[in-house]
Amino acid sequence: MGSIAEWLASLGLSEYAQLFADNGIDRSVLRDLTDQDLKDLGVLLGHRRKMLRAIAQLGDSAVAISPISATPVPRDDADRRQLTVMFCDLVGSTALSKRLDPEDMRKILAVYYRGCADVITKAGGFIAQYLGDGVLAYFGYPQAHEDDAERAVRAGLTLVRAIGKLDSGTDESLRVRIGIATGVVIVGDLTGEGEAQERGVVGETPNLAARLQTLAEAGTVVISTSTQRLTAGLFDYRDMGLATVKGFDEAVLVWQVLGPSGVESRFEALHAATLTPLVGRDEEIELLLSRWQRAKNGKGQVVLLSGEPGIGKSRLSTALEERLQSEPHARLRYFCSRRHQDSAFYPFISQLERAAGLRRDDTTEQRLDKLEALLAFAADNLGEAAPLMAALLSISTENRYPALNLTPQQYKEKTLGVMLAQIEGLAMRQPLLILFEDVHWVDPSSLEALDQLVDRIATLPVLLIVTFRPEFTSPWIGRPEVTLLTLNRLHPRQRAEMIERITFGKTLPKEVTDRIIEHTDGIPLFVEELTRTVLESGVLREQNGRYVVDGPLPPLAIPMTLHASLMARLDRLAPARDVAQIAAAIGRRFSYELISAVASMPKERLDDALDHLVSAELVFRHGAPPDAEYTFKHALVQDAAYSSLLRDRRQQLHARIATELENHFSDVAEQQPEILAEHCAQAGLTEKAARLWRRAGHNTSNRAAHREASVLLEKALTAYAAVPSSAEILGEVIDIRWELNHSLYPLGELARDRANLESAKHLAEGLGDEVRLSRILSRLAFTLGSLGDLVGAVEAGERALALAERRSDPDAKAWAAMMLARSRYGRGDYERAMGHARQALELLHEDHGIGPHEAYVKFTRVNGRIWQVLCLAELGRFDEAADIGQEATDMARAMNEPEELIFAGHGIGRMHLIQGNPDVAVEALEPALALCRSAEFPIYVPRITSCLGAAYASLGRTDEALVLLEEAVRQAAASNLTFGHSLVLSIFGRVCQLAGRQDEALIHTHDAIDLARASGERGNEAWAWCLLGDLVSDRNATAPRIEEAHNHYRTALTIAQELGMRPLQAKCLDGLSRLQKDGRK
Repeated sequence: MGSIAEWLASLGLSEYAQLFADNGIDRSVLRDLTDQDLKDLGVLLGHRRKMLRAIAQLGDSAVAISPISATPVPRDDADRRQLTVMFCDLVGSTALSKRLDPEDMRKILAVYYRGCADVITKAGGFIAQYLGDGVLAYFGYPQAHEDDAERAVRAGLTLVRAIGKLDSGTDESLRVRIGIATGVVIVGDLTGEGEAQERGVVGETPNLAARLQTLAEAGTVVISTSTQRLTAGLFDYRDMGLATVKGFDEAVLVWQVLGPSGVESRFEALHAATLTPLVGRDEEIELLLSRWQRAKNGKGQVVLLSGEPGIGKSRLSTALEERLQSEPHARLRYFCSRRHQDSAFYPFISQLERAAGLRRDDTTEQRLDKLEALLAFAADNLGEAAPLMAALLSISTENRYPALNLTPQQYKEKTLGVMLAQIEGLAMRQPLLILFEDVHWVDPSSLEALDQLVDRIATLPVLLIVTFRPEFTSPWIGRPEVTLLTLNRLHPRQRAEMIERITFGKTLPKEVTDRIIEHTDGIPLFVEELTRTVLESGVLREQNGRYVVDGPLPPLAIPMTLHASLMARLDRLAPARDVAQIAAAIGRRFSYELISAVASMPKERLDDALDHLVSAELVFRHGAPPDAEYTFKHALVQDAAYSSLLRDRRQQLHARIATELENHFSDVAEQQPEILAEHCAQAGLTEKAARLWRRAGHNTSNRAAHREASVLLEKALTAYAAVPSSAEILGEVIDIRWELNHSLYPLGELARDRANLESAKHLAEGLGDEVRLSRILSRLAFTLGSLGDLVGAVEAGERALALAERRSDPDAKAWAAMMLARSRYGRGDYERAMGHARQALELLHEDHGIGPHEAYVKFTRVNGRIWQVLCLAELGRFDEAADIGQEATDMARAMNEPEELIFAGHGIGRMHLIQGNPDVAVEALEPALALCRSAEFPIYVPRITSCLGAAYASLGRTDEALVLLEEAVRQAAASNLTFGHSLVLSIFGRVCQLAGRQDEALIHTHDAIDLARASGERGNEAWAWCLLGDLVSDRNATAPRIEEAHNHYRTALTIAQELGMRPLQAKCLDGLSRLQKDGRK
């Protein structure tokens, strides 16, 4: 134990440090303190209990050893965390106990326990229990480390060797077998009484570790798949296959650890399967290459590569090596290690061992031979260099070289000289690249060697790259040959590119991509690991070469590979950890005012904790208390702090936060109801959360933020699903699904929207609620039509209209009429479609009370006019279409709503295309497409881009047209949009014809005919038949088929005459006339 202040800090009770000092309380009297003593000092009751329990743990253990003295004092409260659990079993102990006297057996166990304690505590583990002949140890509690799984495996391998060498005081040699598993547990509860008290763990991980050790042979280490995944590449393994393990329903994949892998780079070991995609580092690579060019010319360079963990220092170095593969050069790589910061010259020793190819089973002579062969390349005096380097590697030279009669200082100086001479000798033969990684963990002797290397480098053809984290202070900045390169975080666009490369080009749903971008804060490692975790989570499914998500996106889990390092950052700040947890419950950003209200702790303690978090750079502070605002530096650090809270504690915190927001932060509750909803949901106030999410979704939808609105509304639905059903609740659910439709359709989520509306329809039918049923049927008609089911769309629309007429509901009648107008337009029934559109507009005349559905009424007034414009254009009544189109455009501009402006632009543009005015069409369509992209209305992209593409092609801009048509087809496929898609394919065919791509044109046109027939779009079918006549009669075709062309024109003409499509009739007659005039028919 350290000082009293440190002991109090480890308990989270730093506020008492001065009080103890003022009263002369030090380590010598700590065990004598009583509850009354602490009470007299003014220590709070809860804090007295915490101190007394910790003091009790300072006593002697049952076996008179203190195996946990080297580990931090455990926290008093339990928390949730990822833990690597080791179970070590003494093999044959039962047989030993039968043969030996109990006192002898006691001595053996004491030796065994001490041996385990020594190895485990040195590795940063915590001994939780001695179980007869077994030892249970935790790695990751009470102090997490970023490499806890690795520490556990290395400790296991060390234990196997160390226990076998112990002197048991008998003729018996000791052997152990070890099981290791990693998983999320609840840890920290005190169980038992008095001396039997111990730190309990709840979860399957300890049980799995215990079961795994039974599968291990004596002298071996067996691990779980989760542990293997965290240490993959660092060790060699034997796949033991699937094993049936008692207490587990499914077979478990088991691995035996054979030993360290020998891979020289930790980065390469952990990324052996796939390298992180290198994105956004072009400038950095160019800088390194420029410094390499200088170095090759004899002007040695040093690049100091600085950046926080996971930012990509090693990845950038690897990328440079890849770029230099084709150039003649030599390379040296040195790796500092957290575990060897006190091992003199560790990076140099490990590099020499790798370069010489030394093996554990080599004899002394073999090791010397290999070392001499390596040194001979660059040593001027092998007789001096070999014994020095052999001594460095602990290789005996007594049979080959005389003893080195040197003082320690002389030995160090000569060793440094030989190492540097080796580097210089190698550089004289060819340009040399030296990578010196993780210098923040460098030992003092290696730092001295590195310092001397930097002093000599200016005249050598050497590029030295030194990587380190920001906490390392470089002594070389400012020298002319030294460049400091600090790696910055990736821009959101670069993060998106990296995600796409990890998914091999398969697009993720935008909300998933956005969540990953937001949570990873531009750290490449975070982007990679979180993306892979999402892909492996089962949340997504593949569809048409992309990923889709059904329903609301659940919270993203912290990747197992990052959990330990994130928790380690929090555990290093034990006194501030509870404040970090409270802050994490509030959110990524939190104010001093709110956290002080929620935390309910003395101001001095809160301020001290927040200062700790700021100084450790876990949070950023803006302003000064009480007006300060704080932000977690990394979203994943916030997630880690939050995930460590137990459910009951979370619920209590969220309830307090919700109460404070409602009572004292009403502006947040009113303007951002989704924030209050989240806290209510986590506090168990589910129905209240649902109402708040609905309000938030409605507000967001009114701002045309459809993706965000859909997420909020689906959260409301999920919340209501957990509330006892009633007629009122079911009515709310129907209304939310109606609102959700207005967000899902613009996003192109048609399949989800159909399921959403079908669910609402069944609920309305079950309630017998004809008002709601009519509205839902109207929207269902719209969605069914979009999916190509025009028959079903008409049926739903007619049923909606009948219900509305029965109840004399003008709004519902107008909506139903509008849906029928759209559906009948799709079927080519243009006159009846216009009748429905006029009916809707008459019901929604200008002095009609708008009421609660203002936005939809306004849209209908524009929408109804544009459907008339589209019908009139097909019928050739262009003057009427132009007048009504102008009315619609004026209305849309007055409203200044994106969807109205987009739809109006599409209608006017299509009208001018049919009329033969492509230049005027472009003027209407280009602004509509720009708005379509900026306001996020992907559902309109196919019809806008296809029309604009047709206009471009008519104006000779064929290449631009092809790009737009390819986008139209791709976007329609992504959303399953079928309504009007046959016309898109016909236009694509026409553009391909103009581009000289005859075969493609025929394919698209035949597809258009097939799709139009399947969906019942007779007008679009007629356009496709006419185009097919043009294609097969084209003089540029390989073999014009005149008879076929004649029949195609006749087919198109027959349909056009039946539907009254005068512009198309004229086009068909023109084609037939051309055939006759050319004498080809």
